[in-house]
Amino acid sequence: MKFKSDFPIVLASQSPRRQELLGMLGVDFLVVPSTKDEPDPFQFQTALGYVLACAAQKAQEVAQTHKEAVVIGSDTIVVLDGEILLKPKSKEQAKDYLQKLSGRTHEVITAVTVVQGDSELTFHEAVQVTFYELPEAWIDLYIGTDDPYDKAGAYGIQTVSGLFVKEIQGDYNAVVGLPIAGLTQKLAAAGFIFLEGSGVRC
Repeated sequence: MKFKSDFPIVLASQSPRRQELLGMLGVDFLVVPSTKDEPDPFQFQTALGYVLACAAQKAQEVAQTHKEAVVIGSDTIVVLDGEILLKPKSKEQAKDYLQKLSGRTHEVITAVTVVQGDSELTFHEAVQVTFYELPEAWIDLYIGTDDPYDKAGAYGIQTVSGLFVKEIQGDYNAVVGLPIAGLTQKLAAAGFIFLEGSGVRC
C-alpha cells in the first residue's frame, strides 16, 4: 500500500525516527528542519500548550519558505507529575530523569501541526507509559551510552531503553515521535494524500 500526493511534502524535523515513520506512507518528502530555538516551557501554563506550540513553530517556520508544500511539524515531550522532562543535557540529568520514571507511569505527548498555504491543522496524541523498577546499575550503564541525550525523558521506546517499559496505553508510534496512523487519516481527509491506484483522493 502506497500513497501519493499532488503537493510537495516537507517534514520539518531532522529526527530519523520521524523520517522513518513518515516513510511508511511511500510518499516522497523533503526533510527541512526548523532552525528556531524551541520556546521556553516555563512560559506555558500546561505541558500540552507547550508541545502544541513547539510543533506549530516548526511547521510555520518551514512553511514560510515552502509555500506550496504540505509542511509537517511534530514535537514530543515526556511529562511526570506535571514536570516536563526534555532532552537531558548531562549524565546527571539523564540519571535524575530515569530515577524519577522508574516504577512509575508517565505521559508522553506528541503534537503535530500540518501547514499548507493558509490552512493549518493540529492534533496530538497522549500516551500513558509505565516503567519497571530500574536497577541503578542499569541506569548507570545506559547513561554511559549516547542513546539518552537526543530523546525527551532520556529514553527511546524503540531503542534498548524500550526494555525499561512495562506497559503503554495508546499509540506506540506517538511515543516514538510521530503518530503516523492518525496523521495519515488527517492528511487523507484534507486531500493532501491519496492511495495510489485507488482513483480516490479522499
